[in-house]
Amino acid sequence: MNKKTKEMTLIALMIALSILGANIKLLGSIALDSFPAFISTIILGPGVGMMVAFFGHMVSAMLSGFPSTLPIHLMIATMMMLCVFVYGYIRKKYSRYPVMSKVVSIAVAFIINVPLDLLLLYPFLKEVVFVLFVPLTIATFANLFLTEVVYACLPSKIKNYSKIQQDMKGH
Repeated sequence: MNKKTKEMTLIALMIALSILGANIKLLGSIALDSFPAFISTIILGPGVGMMVAFFGHMVSAMLSGFPSTLPIHLMIATMMMLCVFVYGYIRKKYSRYPVMSKVVSIAVAFIINVPLDLLLLYPFLKEVVFVLFVPLTIATFANLFLTEVVYACLPSKIKNYSKIQQDMKGH
């Protein structure tokens, strides 16, 4: 199988996992749809990770009937793209320090995905953001935990495909 076919297969797998996770709901559109996006950004790069994050949230929101309206869910999906990008950037930037890169990337992903998201949504959703804090926190940590567990269990052949690792070897 050539490199492009492998990449397309991995992208399709990540999208399928995101759709599966979008069906595992905690509250409204809050689901386990983002861990494939986090894995994608590690293995396939931030562009793919961002695409999977956007697609995953929109599928999750659609399956829930867009409970916070389509424009709000477009904002949330865009914030998920930012979250996944920053997570991948930190993982790449500090890849020489694996424990630190994981801890810092998880902490920053949480900050973007929960307090920052809710702060930006407050003008539109008002007090509803307070109700969303606990389930969003649980879902964020569940998605990030799944990311780390699944990535740790991946065969080295897949991990070695990682664009982040390839970039670091090139420098």
